[in-house]
Amino acid sequence: MQMKISNGLLLLATLLVSGCTNVAGDVTRTLEPLSADPFNRAALFSSANAFFTDAGYQCRSASDTEDFRCRKDLRDIYIHQTHAVVEIFPGDDGGNPLLVTTRWDEGLIPGEFISSQFSNPDVAAFCDYLAQATLAVCRNAS
Repeated sequence: MQMKISNGLLLLATLLVSGCTNVAGDVTRTLEPLSADPFNRAALFSSANAFFTDAGYQCRSASDTEDFRCRKDLRDIYIHQTHAVVEIFPGDDGGNPLLVTTRWDEGLIPGEFISSQFSNPDVAAFCDYLAQATLAVCRNAS
């Protein structure tokens, strides 16, 4: 009997300490320049950094030769954290950059209770901003 109680407590403690990580992604977008000129990655990263920082994201510094990444906490409670990540990657073979956004859920809420659908309104607003600033247009990648 003592062994069953000990095993039960050990199992309960393990469940409380361990957690789940679930990732859901939005549609990947290709960033296409509005002119025939080559893509100005420095201007793109500068605009993205300013836009997402103003939207409450924490962005790592980027140059025109590396990837761009920002993170924003969406939920931060004791048992569960959710954050959105926005990244811009260079396209294949020097092609147009890719805009990718994901939602990360980490904590004790099982994945069965978390939606696998994710649409980041900040990325949609960024695409609108790029088009209005005539820097690029976002197209859904296939």
